[in-house]
Amino acid sequence: MRSKVLRQLLRALLYAAGAGAGSVVAFLCVQVHAMTSDDPLSLWVLVLLYGGMSALGMLAAHLTAPRIVQWWTDAMARLEQRLEALTTVQLISMVVWMMGGLLIATLLTQILHFLGDSIFTMAVSAILYVVLGMLGLTIGARRAEDMSLLLEQGRVRQDKGVSGASILDASILTDGRITAVYRTGILGGKLYTADFVLAELKEMAESPDAARRLRGQRGLDTVRALQSGEPALQLISTEGPAPLETDVALMALVREQTATLLTADAMMHKAARVAGLPVINLNDLAVALRTVTSAGDVLSVRLTKEGKEAGQGVGYLEDGTMLVVEGGSACIGQTAEVTVTSVLQTSAGRMAFARLNS
Repeated sequence: MRSKVLRQLLRALLYAAGAGAGSVVAFLCVQVHAMTSDDPLSLWVLVLLYGGMSALGMLAAHLTAPRIVQWWTDAMARLEQRLEALTTVQLISMVVWMMGGLLIATLLTQILHFLGDSIFTMAVSAILYVVLGMLGLTIGARRAEDMSLLLEQGRVRQDKGVSGASILDASILTDGRITAVYRTGILGGKLYTADFVLAELKEMAESPDAARRLRGQRGLDTVRALQSGEPALQLISTEGPAPLETDVALMALVREQTATLLTADAMMHKAARVAGLPVINLNDLAVALRTVTSAGDVLSVRLTKEGKEAGQGVGYLEDGTMLVVEGGSACIGQTAEVTVTSVLQTSAGRMAFARLNS
């Protein structure tokens, strides 16, 4: 609805601009006639001239309006996407530097006024405003880190930031393991997530696709479980429309809040690393916490099936490592004590070999 109203408003402005341009052309025609002839134009000629030129201007606006409106809509959409990727500190820095550039342009324009008002001075003044304003925006975007340090030193963000905490994305909530991991106390700090992440989970839970709907419901269950914990999961309200790219918006939020991103998505992990954000991949954490099995270890394992070779029994360790036991076929369905003889790393994962203890 909002987009439709803006399109209609832009069309109306284009029609008004076309009519105005036609009136200006008519005025110039009248001035040319006055300089070349002593006979004044009659009223009906003036009405016809102004009305006709205004109508031609509106016709030109009508013919070009669709392309102009579409170009404007696409440009605003691209600008909105770029603004969503910017942090609050970057926006503040860009605005401050742009205002500085415009202030310098104003001072230089006042100096030009001593030369007298002319088309040349007006053109130079306009160029100064545009160039110095854009220069300020560019410098502000590149010097945002300095602005961030300045704000931190002034403790402006002390009450709003969640430094030392972790912000969860949708992938780690739909994974579900974060509840048990957080209760161990290994992560430390408080847990946060954003309102647009919760909206994404609700959208997934209402999806017609069964697999996607199940993941969304599991994510909402994880949120409820974490909210009932101690300390409870807290929600960060962005107080704005849902972003087009939740991943980009979430990384911007992590940077703004000086927090750590928790994810179970490998691509999100890579993107955060490239952006220079502190990030923890739950899958990497799970791999790092696996028990390291080596030759000579004595283990108790339940053998569940026969191996490929005669007399072999197969069982699985808690981390999913397949254990092949020589002579273990007689103990299938039972828990046996074995000694690891070798460990093999394959493309499908780790595999261990063992023998029964007599």
